[in-house]
Amino acid sequence: MNPLQALFCKDRQVFLNLRRLAREQSRFKILFVLAFGLGLLAGLWGLFYSGFHSLSAMGGIGVLIIRHLFALFYFGLGLMLILSNIITAYTTLYRSEEIPFLLLRPVSHGEIILHKLAETALISSWAFFCIIIPFIGAFAMHERLSFWFILWTLLLSAPFVVLCSELGMLITLLAVRWIPRFRPMLWAGAFLLAAAVWAYIQFRPVIRLESNDISFLLSRLVPGIRLTSFPFWPSWWVAEGILSLARDQWVRGLLFCGVLTANVLVVGLALKHIGQACFFTGWLKTQTSPRRDRSRHGLLDRFERRFSFLAPDCRALIFKDLRLLVRDPVQWTQGFLFFGLLGLYFFNLRNLHYDLLSPVWLNLIAFLNMFSLSAIMCSFCSRFVYPQLSLEGQGFWLLGLSPMSMGRVLAIKFALALIIMLVISLMLMAVSAAMLKVAWSVQLTGLMIAAATSAALCGLATGLGAVFLNLKQRNPMAIVSGFGGTLNLALSLGYMIAAILPFGLLYHAFTMDQLSEQALRRGWILAALWLLVITAVTTITPLAAGRKSLLAREY
Repeated sequence: MNPLQALFCKDRQVFLNLRRLAREQSRFKILFVLAFGLGLLAGLWGLFYSGFHSLSAMGGIGVLIIRHLFALFYFGLGLMLILSNIITAYTTLYRSEEIPFLLLRPVSHGEIILHKLAETALISSWAFFCIIIPFIGAFAMHERLSFWFILWTLLLSAPFVVLCSELGMLITLLAVRWIPRFRPMLWAGAFLLAAAVWAYIQFRPVIRLESNDISFLLSRLVPGIRLTSFPFWPSWWVAEGILSLARDQWVRGLLFCGVLTANVLVVGLALKHIGQACFFTGWLKTQTSPRRDRSRHGLLDRFERRFSFLAPDCRALIFKDLRLLVRDPVQWTQGFLFFGLLGLYFFNLRNLHYDLLSPVWLNLIAFLNMFSLSAIMCSFCSRFVYPQLSLEGQGFWLLGLSPMSMGRVLAIKFALALIIMLVISLMLMAVSAAMLKVAWSVQLTGLMIAAATSAALCGLATGLGAVFLNLKQRNPMAIVSGFGGTLNLALSLGYMIAAILPFGLLYHAFTMDQLSEQALRRGWILAALWLLVITAVTTITPLAAGRKSLLAREY
């Protein structure tokens, strides 16, 4: 048995052990995850099916849009897969406790790369299939295709997922190996590239677009469709292969499948040799970077001195948490991607011409943006805020024996999380409202919902994190996946729906001329009171329960 086979056998045993652990999980958690997953799949299927039906009602132009829509869909998912694999690859390659053990064994660096590639692809691709299954299912039902079409589509999507995983890992290997050495040149090149892209978007010639009437019309209806129709993109190969199978052109569909598979093999071979050459050097750089650490710590020290007006114990606890966050790039990188991609979408709302839509659609998009921001806030608080007390670990007794009371510790943790969430959520909501040019009442509603949601979600995550404190676990994902983490996510999602839905229904009825302005004003006041009540209950109750639980502990 070669080393790579031995590593995959180890992974098989780990999977069997995870199955045994899954049987020990609470029934509430299993039922909640199943219900939420099935509800999400059903909702996506209904959304995609209604979209295909609306496009078909447009006639011939709708058929052309559907053909190009697959390329756009796979292009967007491919970019998300590459970004996800970059983060996951950094964790599995440079932050895994298994790597030092493997480096001392007779396993080549290239084999380590291929083994971690399979792990990275598995971790990052499950969400892709949760999106592609309802999309293909809705298309197959709309076009009255057989079940075999769905199966062939999934098989065609598999090499695309592997190719995106390979590209993400390749970018990670090269970035970790070369970015520390050429950082000034990197930032200068990134700035010039961003300026060039912005200049092209702003000043691209319209005459070139008008050379093809159909292409020009499609690009005006669906922004970005010309970019995604480039024949050398892997996303275009997948889209054309799927549409060929839908038209019973099996030879053409299998040809695109072969092109994808060949590229997977070539990029995988290149990844193995590049990893053999530069992985170990990059791994050493992530373990030892004293000059960067000193400058970063000095910056935090200077920043801490500017907050001398805070109490010493409060300031020490806040900057201790900030230092832990800065020292773990996986944490702040995930947070940056959580809100960075959403902010990128908000800043491009006018480029997508959403501000020119009718008031009904404009109002719908505004409240959908509130839902998307609140959903990301739910995920962020569940992932980062909920486990922060448990991650104190075996050193938690130092806080218990310190002159600072546990109630004060809990309040400081809550205040720090609330300030961060308020800054991010209010900025993003203000950008969304400004780009859509919605009425001032909708802008005020969005900012109020963002502030209330920040307080409620931080209160829930901090309070329940104290109630279900787990000091024996060092893995934050294991802490989040417990009963307390599941309960926190369920309550957060329930609060999000209860907070946004009343305002959304009111403004939708008003834009549809089903509600007068006076009735809207009265309904808005009742919805604001409802928001105030549920926010107060959701924020105060978990914090009080968490404080009581911490005070009852022995240290």
